[in-house]
Formats: sequence, C-alpha cells, structure tokens
Amino acid sequence: MKKILLTGATGYLGKNLLKGLLKEGHEVIALVRESSDVRYITALAAELKIYTIGITPLRDIFSENQIDTVIHTAANYGRKGEALETVIHANLGFPLMILEQAIKNDVRYFINTDTSLPKALNWYSRSKKQFLEWLEVCSAEIKVLNLQLEYFYGPNDDHSKFVTYVLKELISGKDHIDFTAATPYRDFIYIDDVVRAYLLLLSELENFEGLTTVEVGSGTAIMLKDIIQQIQEATGQIEVKLNFGALPMRENEIMHSCANTDFLESKGWKPEYTFKEGIQKTINIENNQL
Repeated sequence: MKKILLTGATGYLGKNLLKGLLKEGHEVIALVRESSDVRYITALAAELKIYTIGITPLRDIFSENQIDTVIHTAANYGRKGEALETVIHANLGFPLMILEQAIKNDVRYFINTDTSLPKALNWYSRSKKQFLEWLEVCSAEIKVLNLQLEYFYGPNDDHSKFVTYVLKELISGKDHIDFTAATPYRDFIYIDDVVRAYLLLLSELENFEGLTTVEVGSGTAIMLKDIIQQIQEATGQIEVKLNFGALPMRENEIMHSCANTDFLESKGWKPEYTFKEGIQKTINIENNQL
C-alpha cells in the first residue's frame, strides 16, 4: 500500500479516485482549496489527512509525510470565465510547485492527469501541455506516469461537462434544444472505468521508468449526434425536438478523438461500460437521490 498525495481531491475525478484509493487501503493526503466544497471528503476525514492549500506550506506537507506517490488531478478548465492568470496557475504554476517539492523530498512517482486535447486548442490544453513539458524535463529525477484522458462522465458531474449538460437540458421541460451539427466523434468513458485504470496503473508503477504516457478512454469513438440521441432515449424524453445544425460549430473543432487502449488492455484492463450502459447507470443513480 502506498502513501499518496492527491491534488484535486474535491473535483469530480478526484472524489471518485479518492474513494477507490481508500477502498484499496492506500494512505491518502488530500490537498484542497479554501473555496472547495469539502463536505464529501470530510466525511472520510478519519481515513485521510486533509490540508488546505495556502494554509499549510507545501514544504511542510511533504516534510511531515513520507509521501511515496503524487497523483495530480487538480485542473481549471476555464469554462466559467476565469482569468487567464487563474487558469495558468491552476494547470501550470501550482503543479510545478508540487513537482518541485516532490523531487526535493525524494518522492518516487508522479502520476499526472493529462488531456487528449491538442495544445493549441485553448488556455486549458496549452497550460496542461506546458506542464507535461516540465514533467519530461524532470523525469530523470522522478518517475512520471502521464495519463491522457478522454471525455469521462458519470453521476453528479459538473453541469459544464457535455454529457451532464445534455442530460440536464433533456429533463428540464424544454420542448426543443439547439445543437451544432454534432458530427465530431468523441470517446466517452464512464468514471468507474477511469478509476479502475488509475488503480491498475498505480499497482504497476515499479515497472515504469522515466516518463510514460498512457491513453485512457473507452477505445471507441461515437458521433456526438448519436451520443445526444442515446441520452435522449435513456431519459425517455423522446418528445423533445433536437435541432441539429441550429448552432455554429466552434472554431478549431476536433473532429475525431479516441484513445488507443492497447496498453491498458495488455495489463488486463478493459472498459466495463458501453456508453449506453454508463448513461443508464448515471440516470439511475441520480434518480435514486431525488
């Protein structure tokens, strides 16, 4: 079992990963922001240490705990009007501070959460890829596992995410919803399958050297139009008119994105959920909370 420093512990991926790490018996030190909603993780407070960023210096967090592995999931997508400085600090400045302390304190492994988006797409992807460049520079001093994630989804995700947005729009009572032509293809992976990939790779860390990038997705790309129609079918809102082509396609739209899962599958991993199964489970869980 490992002693793990987890960033982004209150984010969607972080919360789900935290639950999986604790279930497997790992000792977790969670980093949270002062503004974060910590209700979920404070319920687990007896099982982990929680530090608030800016209250306890990072150097003290590392010196007080013999951390074996850093898992970095914290991110700022820039979807809510955040300033450029805020996005860059969250995705580049802050993780560089974590990386520096990890190297100074002889942490053995750094697991980074990367994006499949191209560097030039937006502030988020550029800052994420810039941090990856620094990880490459430092990979002679600390082993780096870079997980390049496709589009993950699941119950109680943020409303700014595509699947959650479509789901909420369909059950909102509207008689129609406007979309782009929705012809790009995307690889959507259910959150439980993402967590299983992290936990599997965590158990394999001793087998990696330098920097290794692993693509994490379902391995299947589906047209967004078909995704939207599958969500509509799963919600039963078949009377809602879907106006495809009513909105313009965004600039620099990515027309095809899909993970190559050969490496993960060679380790015995495969996705347990198709998109249809994952969206149905998402709906069932959220309905049971009402």
